[in-house]
Amino acid sequence: MTEAALTTDGLVTLVIAVGVLALFLSNRFRMDLVALMGMAALVVSGVVSPAQGVSGFANEATLTVAAMFILSAGLVRAGVVDILGRWLGKVAGDSEFRLLAAALLLVIPLSAFVNNTPVVVVMLPLVLGLTRNTGIAPSRILMPISFASQMGGTLTLIGTSTNLLVAGLALELGVGRIGLFDLTLPVLILTGAGVVYLLTVGRWLTPVRETDVGLEERYELGEYLSALRLGPRSKLVGKTLRDLDFSEEYGLEIIAIERGEEEIPTPRGGEALRTGDVLVVRGKMPDLTRAEGLEGLEVAGAKPRFPVEEEDIDEDAKVTLAEVIVPLRSPVTGHSLRELHFRGRYGLPVLGIRRHGHPISEAMNSVKLDAGDILLVRGSPDELRAVHQGGDLALLGGVELPVRRPGKLRYALPILGAVVLLAAFNVTTIMVAALLGVVTMFLAGILTPDEAYADVDWMVIVLLGGTIPLGIAMQETGAAAYLVARLLHLTAPLGLLGTLAVVYLATSLLTAVISNNATALVLTPIAVGVGVSLGVSPLPFVVAVMIAASNSYMTPVGYQTNAFVLGPGGYRFSDFFRVGAPLTLIMLVAALLVIPVFFPF
Repeated sequence: MTEAALTTDGLVTLVIAVGVLALFLSNRFRMDLVALMGMAALVVSGVVSPAQGVSGFANEATLTVAAMFILSAGLVRAGVVDILGRWLGKVAGDSEFRLLAAALLLVIPLSAFVNNTPVVVVMLPLVLGLTRNTGIAPSRILMPISFASQMGGTLTLIGTSTNLLVAGLALELGVGRIGLFDLTLPVLILTGAGVVYLLTVGRWLTPVRETDVGLEERYELGEYLSALRLGPRSKLVGKTLRDLDFSEEYGLEIIAIERGEEEIPTPRGGEALRTGDVLVVRGKMPDLTRAEGLEGLEVAGAKPRFPVEEEDIDEDAKVTLAEVIVPLRSPVTGHSLRELHFRGRYGLPVLGIRRHGHPISEAMNSVKLDAGDILLVRGSPDELRAVHQGGDLALLGGVELPVRRPGKLRYALPILGAVVLLAAFNVTTIMVAALLGVVTMFLAGILTPDEAYADVDWMVIVLLGGTIPLGIAMQETGAAAYLVARLLHLTAPLGLLGTLAVVYLATSLLTAVISNNATALVLTPIAVGVGVSLGVSPLPFVVAVMIAASNSYMTPVGYQTNAFVLGPGGYRFSDFFRVGAPLTLIMLVAALLVIPVFFPF
């Protein structure tokens, strides 16, 4: 094979690609911003025209991914996942093995047709509620669910955005169109091997965390609980909690008021303070000292107990502790409790925050919230339901939640079925079928356009639109061919199967540290080039990239479902490697046996 010289445009493209990859690895900037930077660099350098630079936003894969986000949101809002989750509780009972097996069998087929990330996001509160009620450690279930959603997502072309991206890019590069169910049979074999592992060796390796620890201990509430008494000359007497804005002003959260023999748990904003009131507060000692000196408050003496639940006759009026999680793409991410005016906005006091399995104790009101953070709050069931249904936060069990739009389920399922059938029988493309499904969901009232815009992961859309031109430029400028030649020098002694293994392993390792979509965009042109240079079909190598990029088990950052279960499961970084590395090896071996059979060289 004669190696082609690297042109100037090819060299510039390689420099831009390396720069983009380095920025992805650094995590210094958001991934969508990096994608736009790469796109701008390609246009400014003249490697691509302005029209080519923005062509990724008109790409079939980008539009299909956006439409599938909306279709998935419609199914979720219609209650399909909630209904299946309740079925899960009935099937599992109090058996850990039955809960794990039923969860895997539920999540895998669901993720094949509903984007796998929202499946995990919606399943998380349901599973946590079940584990808390049965005493099963959430860590035993959540990581396998994340892994299973990734397996299920690769069963069809629409299960994950990465499949659609690779298929769209491969089409642009001349490989041909990959059908909706072309991957189903081979991936079903890989998934079977993965499920057997998760139910046997993987189950043994999965850690047990926090089975007997209560909420108070989990959030270390007792360590930061104090009581302040209002003296007769305190400037706070007669003022309401709403007027005081106590948590923002002093960094102390009032969680109860003791007034003589009466206790007021979770006092509301309109509650006026009186002389002699004892404020049960949570906060750090410097904040406590500052409030005492400024406002005529005095430490009440004995360390207070944490207020118990309010045992009213009316169950719906009972005040209880509960946990809420910050979902992906929630508007509260990036903002502190102080900036959000959290208590005024949601009507619930925040008593603690946990991130990556550990409580945050210092400057709680100033911490910028992130997806996956868990907040300990206190309120009545009605208040908790209202917060959950608002969508900014998701309740983690404890309160029975109604399906949001139960009457729409009879329309949502046939709409998705029609989308699948139209694409499966080649009546039209997946993109057209998905867009028709979106319009039909709007007309059926399953969700509104505003809700659809909120449910689309725009970071993924911008990432795809901004980096697809880079993949095309690598192919057209010869940059990909240059990298392929270097790769083949190393893999030539290994033969076709060995080269396939290197492509799969390289994809798997790269997606463990950067986005699966970013990995696919970088390696798909190389995979196509490998097949062309070897004089064989590029399809086996493209499929290897597709499967490996969508199955990332070794780190919590490799796939967003892993990152999302990290905190709720109380996992450590090493847990993912211990459980995920053997699974990655199993999937690699299975892929080498299966891919050439279904996609011959």
